[in-house]
Amino acid sequence: MTTTNIMNVDLVDSESRIYAGEAEYLVISAFDGEIGIYPHHIPLISKLRPGLLRIKVPGDEEQKIFAISGGFLEVCDNSVIMMIDRLERTDELDEQRLIEQKNLALERVKHTGSSSTSDVAKAMASLEIAIAQLKALEYIRKFRRKGH
Repeated sequence: MTTTNIMNVDLVDSESRIYAGEAEYLVISAFDGEIGIYPHHIPLISKLRPGLLRIKVPGDEEQKIFAISGGFLEVCDNSVIMMIDRLERTDELDEQRLIEQKNLALERVKHTGSSSTSDVAKAMASLEIAIAQLKALEYIRKFRRKGH
């Protein structure tokens, strides 16, 4: 593979650098929808929403898949920098725990009608994160079932 078909990716969360290396492409949940970033993409800055992050690393058969809670992305000079609020590796996700978190978040959303705006926002954010994590697990299952 030539270096013209790869880009540099730097992925950090609030605590540490999660990944720094090369990628053939990545797909992420941006504010206006899911976007794909390939080598030599035009410059871009985007707000990220809760969802999936998939990174195709050269030489790896399977994509690296993460569930993210949101953040920001910058693409410039064949490099991608992602600053993620909270990130979970999909191999660390527990479906039963996530279903319980989703149900708790749904209850909080239902019961925050007369609460402050920040309480409602926190409840909605918790719900979005739980849903994103469950989608990550679902994606992995479908992807692996197809033999990828």
